[in-house]
Amino acid sequence: MKTYLLIFALTCLLATTAQADVPDKFTNLKVLPDDIGKQELVEIMRGFSMGLGMRCTGCHEIKVPGDYDSIDWASDKHHEKDVARGMLKMTAEINGNLLPAATGEHDFQVRCITCHRGLHNPRTLDQVLLRTVEKDGADAAAKEYRNLRDEYYGAGSYDFSAGTLNQVAETLAQEKQDPASARLMAQLNLEMNPDDPTARLLLAQLDLADGRMEEARARIEKVLQDDPDNRHARRLQQQIGK
Repeated sequence: MKTYLLIFALTCLLATTAQADVPDKFTNLKVLPDDIGKQELVEIMRGFSMGLGMRCTGCHEIKVPGDYDSIDWASDKHHEKDVARGMLKMTAEINGNLLPAATGEHDFQVRCITCHRGLHNPRTLDQVLLRTVEKDGADAAAKEYRNLRDEYYGAGSYDFSAGTLNQVAETLAQEKQDPASARLMAQLNLEMNPDDPTARLLLAQLDLADGRMEEARARIEKVLQDDPDNRHARRLQQQIGK
Protein backbone atom coordinates (compact mmCIF):
# COMPACT_ATOMS: atom_id res chain seq x y z
CA MET A 1 0.00 0.00 0.00
CA LYS A 2 1.33 3.43 -0.99
CA THR A 3 1.67 5.81 1.92
CA TYR A 4 1.70 9.55 2.28
CA LEU A 5 4.52 11.23 4.02
CA LEU A 6 4.62 14.32 6.03
CA ILE A 7 8.30 14.83 6.30
CA PHE A 8 9.52 17.82 4.37
CA ALA A 9 13.24 17.73 4.83
CA LEU A 10 15.14 15.18 6.88
CA THR A 11 18.41 16.56 5.65
CA CYS A 12 17.29 20.14 5.83
CA LEU A 13 19.47 23.11 5.17
CA LEU A 14 20.72 23.22 8.76
CA ALA A 15 24.08 24.26 10.08
CA THR A 16 26.45 21.35 10.66
CA THR A 17 26.30 22.02 14.39
CA ALA A 18 22.53 21.62 14.44
CA GLN A 19 21.78 18.55 12.34
CA ALA A 20 18.57 16.70 13.02
CA ASP A 21 18.92 13.04 13.93
CA VAL A 22 17.27 11.10 11.11
CA PRO A 23 15.54 7.96 12.39
CA ASP A 24 16.19 4.54 10.91
CA LYS A 25 12.50 3.63 10.80
CA PHE A 26 9.57 5.85 9.84
CA THR A 27 5.98 6.06 11.00
CA ASN A 28 2.92 7.93 9.74
CA LEU A 29 3.98 7.52 6.13
CA LYS A 30 1.13 8.45 3.81
CA VAL A 31 2.72 9.02 0.39
CA LEU A 32 5.91 7.02 0.06
CA PRO A 33 6.12 3.22 0.36
CA ASP A 34 6.19 1.74 3.86
CA ASP A 35 9.43 -0.07 3.08
CA ILE A 36 11.31 2.91 1.67
CA GLY A 37 14.99 2.92 2.61
CA LYS A 38 16.55 5.60 4.77
CA GLN A 39 18.99 6.84 2.12
CA GLU A 40 16.28 7.05 -0.55
CA LEU A 41 14.02 8.99 1.78
CA VAL A 42 16.83 11.32 2.75
CA GLU A 43 17.51 12.13 -0.90
CA ILE A 44 13.82 12.82 -1.56
CA MET A 45 13.59 15.10 1.45
CA ARG A 46 16.75 16.93 0.44
CA GLY A 47 15.07 17.72 -2.87
CA PHE A 48 12.02 19.06 -1.03
CA SER A 49 14.18 21.21 1.21
CA MET A 50 16.20 22.71 -1.63
CA GLY A 51 13.16 23.16 -3.88
CA LEU A 52 11.24 25.17 -1.28
CA GLY A 53 14.09 26.80 0.64
CA MET A 54 12.77 25.32 3.90
CA ARG A 55 14.18 23.49 6.87
CA CYS A 56 12.84 20.45 8.68
CA THR A 57 10.79 22.53 11.08
CA GLY A 58 8.86 24.05 8.21
CA CYS A 59 6.69 20.93 8.33
CA HIS A 60 7.83 19.00 11.40
CA GLU A 61 7.06 19.82 15.00
CA ILE A 62 10.09 20.61 17.14
CA LYS A 63 9.36 19.99 20.81
CA VAL A 64 12.21 22.09 22.22
CA PRO A 65 13.10 25.25 20.24
CA GLY A 66 16.63 24.96 18.88
CA ASP A 67 16.98 21.28 19.77
CA TYR A 68 16.70 19.38 16.50
CA ASP A 69 16.92 16.04 18.30
CA SER A 70 13.47 16.86 19.71
CA ILE A 71 11.76 16.88 16.30
CA ASP A 72 8.66 14.70 16.26
CA TRP A 73 8.78 13.40 12.68
CA ALA A 74 5.42 11.61 12.89
CA SER A 75 3.46 14.54 14.33
CA ASP A 76 0.72 16.08 12.20
CA LYS A 77 0.62 19.30 14.19
CA HIS A 78 1.71 21.61 11.36
CA HIS A 79 -0.76 22.36 8.56
CA GLU A 80 2.15 22.46 6.10
CA LYS A 81 2.25 18.69 6.26
CA ASP A 82 -1.20 18.43 4.75
CA VAL A 83 -0.18 20.89 2.05
CA ALA A 84 2.90 18.78 1.32
CA ARG A 85 0.79 15.65 1.02
CA GLY A 86 -1.48 17.35 -1.48
CA MET A 87 1.49 18.59 -3.48
CA LEU A 88 3.01 15.12 -3.58
CA LYS A 89 -0.22 13.66 -4.89
CA MET A 90 -0.46 16.43 -7.46
CA THR A 91 3.06 15.91 -8.81
CA ALA A 92 2.52 12.14 -8.91
CA GLU A 93 -0.55 12.66 -11.10
CA ILE A 94 1.29 15.13 -13.34
CA ASN A 95 4.35 12.95 -13.78
CA GLY A 96 2.55 9.64 -13.99
CA ASN A 97 -0.37 10.58 -16.22
CA LEU A 98 -0.76 14.16 -17.41
CA LEU A 99 2.72 14.84 -18.77
CA PRO A 100 3.03 11.56 -20.67
CA ALA A 101 -0.45 12.05 -22.13
CA ALA A 102 0.34 15.61 -23.20
CA THR A 103 3.87 15.10 -24.53
CA GLY A 104 4.13 11.40 -25.27
CA GLU A 105 7.37 11.38 -23.30
CA HIS A 106 8.30 9.84 -19.97
CA ASP A 107 11.75 11.30 -19.29
CA PHE A 108 10.65 14.65 -17.86
CA GLN A 109 9.59 15.01 -14.24
CA VAL A 110 8.02 17.93 -12.43
CA ARG A 111 9.68 18.49 -9.07
CA CYS A 112 9.14 20.93 -6.20
CA ILE A 113 11.77 23.28 -7.60
CA THR A 114 10.05 23.36 -11.00
CA CYS A 115 7.42 25.73 -9.62
CA HIS A 116 8.79 26.86 -6.26
CA ARG A 117 12.28 27.79 -7.49
CA GLY A 118 13.67 27.66 -3.95
CA LEU A 119 10.77 29.66 -2.49
CA HIS A 120 8.23 28.62 0.12
CA ASN A 121 5.62 30.74 -1.68
CA PRO A 122 6.08 30.39 -5.45
CA ARG A 123 4.42 33.65 -6.55
CA THR A 124 6.17 35.24 -9.50
CA LEU A 125 7.85 38.61 -9.01
CA ASP A 126 5.16 40.57 -10.85
CA GLN A 127 2.50 39.01 -8.61
CA VAL A 128 4.50 39.86 -5.50
CA LEU A 129 4.99 43.48 -6.53
CA LEU A 130 1.40 44.07 -7.63
CA ARG A 131 0.15 42.66 -4.36
CA THR A 132 2.47 44.97 -2.43
CA VAL A 133 1.39 48.01 -4.45
CA GLU A 134 -2.24 47.23 -3.66
CA LYS A 135 -1.55 46.69 0.02
CA ASP A 136 1.19 49.19 0.88
CA GLY A 137 1.79 51.39 -2.17
CA ALA A 138 4.32 51.68 -4.96
CA ASP A 139 7.17 52.96 -2.77
CA ALA A 140 6.92 49.81 -0.64
CA ALA A 141 6.88 47.68 -3.79
CA ALA A 142 10.00 49.40 -5.11
CA LYS A 143 11.75 48.78 -1.79
CA GLU A 144 10.65 45.16 -1.86
CA TYR A 145 11.99 44.76 -5.39
CA ARG A 146 15.40 46.06 -4.33
CA ASN A 147 15.50 43.77 -1.30
CA LEU A 148 14.50 40.71 -3.32
CA ARG A 149 17.03 41.56 -6.01
CA ASP A 150 19.80 41.85 -3.40
CA GLU A 151 18.87 38.48 -1.92
CA TYR A 152 17.90 36.40 -4.94
CA TYR A 153 19.57 37.83 -8.05
CA GLY A 154 21.23 35.03 -9.99
CA ALA A 155 19.45 32.27 -8.05
CA GLY A 156 16.62 31.77 -10.55
CA SER A 157 13.95 32.24 -7.88
CA TYR A 158 12.60 35.43 -9.46
CA ASP A 159 12.72 36.91 -12.95
CA PHE A 160 14.59 40.20 -12.60
CA SER A 161 14.67 40.91 -16.33
CA ALA A 162 13.19 44.15 -17.65
CA GLY A 163 10.04 42.39 -18.79
CA THR A 164 8.82 41.81 -15.24
CA LEU A 165 8.75 45.47 -14.23
CA ASN A 166 7.33 46.38 -17.64
CA GLN A 167 4.46 43.99 -16.98
CA VAL A 168 3.89 45.48 -13.54
CA ALA A 169 3.89 49.04 -14.92
CA GLU A 170 1.51 48.15 -17.77
CA THR A 171 -0.89 46.40 -15.40
CA LEU A 172 -0.89 49.37 -13.04
CA ALA A 173 -1.47 51.84 -15.87
CA GLN A 174 -4.11 49.92 -17.80
CA GLU A 175 -5.93 47.54 -15.49
CA LYS A 176 -5.51 49.31 -12.16
CA GLN A 177 -5.79 52.84 -13.55
CA ASP A 178 -2.92 53.91 -11.30
CA PRO A 179 -0.57 55.98 -13.48
CA ALA A 180 1.47 57.31 -10.55
CA SER A 181 2.41 53.81 -9.39
CA ALA A 182 2.99 52.77 -13.01
CA ARG A 183 5.41 55.66 -13.46
CA LEU A 184 7.37 54.71 -10.35
CA MET A 185 7.70 51.10 -11.51
CA ALA A 186 8.74 52.17 -15.00
CA GLN A 187 11.32 54.56 -13.56
CA LEU A 188 12.68 51.79 -11.36
CA ASN A 189 12.91 49.58 -14.43
CA LEU A 190 14.81 52.21 -16.35
CA GLU A 191 17.18 52.60 -13.41
CA MET A 192 17.84 48.87 -13.36
CA ASN A 193 17.77 48.43 -17.14
CA PRO A 194 18.82 51.76 -18.69
CA ASP A 195 18.97 50.34 -22.21
CA ASP A 196 15.48 48.83 -22.20
CA PRO A 197 13.37 50.61 -24.85
CA THR A 198 10.04 49.35 -23.54
CA ALA A 199 10.50 50.94 -20.12
CA ARG A 200 11.42 54.24 -21.78
CA LEU A 201 8.41 54.11 -24.09
CA LEU A 202 6.09 53.28 -21.21
CA LEU A 203 7.29 56.44 -19.52
CA ALA A 204 6.78 58.35 -22.77
CA GLN A 205 3.17 57.16 -22.90
CA LEU A 206 2.64 58.23 -19.30
CA ASP A 207 4.17 61.60 -20.16
CA LEU A 208 1.75 61.99 -23.05
CA ALA A 209 -1.19 61.18 -20.79
CA ASP A 210 0.00 63.89 -18.39
CA GLY A 211 0.53 66.41 -21.18
CA ARG A 212 4.31 66.36 -20.87
CA MET A 213 4.98 66.56 -24.57
CA GLU A 214 8.65 67.53 -24.46
CA GLU A 215 9.55 64.80 -21.99
CA ALA A 216 7.72 62.24 -24.12
CA ARG A 217 9.40 63.45 -27.29
CA ALA A 218 12.84 63.23 -25.70
CA ARG A 219 12.25 59.66 -24.56
CA ILE A 220 11.00 58.61 -27.99
CA GLU A 221 13.97 60.21 -29.71
CA LYS A 222 16.34 58.40 -27.38
CA VAL A 223 14.78 55.06 -28.30
CA LEU A 224 14.99 55.85 -32.02
CA GLN A 225 18.56 56.95 -31.64
CA ASP A 226 19.44 53.52 -30.29
CA ASP A 227 17.01 51.61 -32.53
CA PRO A 228 15.87 53.55 -35.62
CA ASP A 229 13.53 50.73 -36.67
CA ASN A 230 11.59 50.53 -33.40
CA ARG A 231 8.01 50.46 -34.66
CA HIS A 232 6.41 51.38 -31.35
CA ALA A 233 8.59 54.48 -31.08
CA ARG A 234 7.81 55.41 -34.68
CA ARG A 235 4.07 55.20 -34.03
CA LEU A 236 4.36 57.39 -30.94
CA GLN A 237 6.48 59.87 -32.86
CA GLN A 238 3.84 60.11 -35.57
CA GLN A 239 1.14 60.48 -32.92
CA ILE A 240 2.71 63.56 -31.35
CA GLY A 241 4.36 64.92 -34.48
CA LYS A 242 8.02 65.69 -34.94
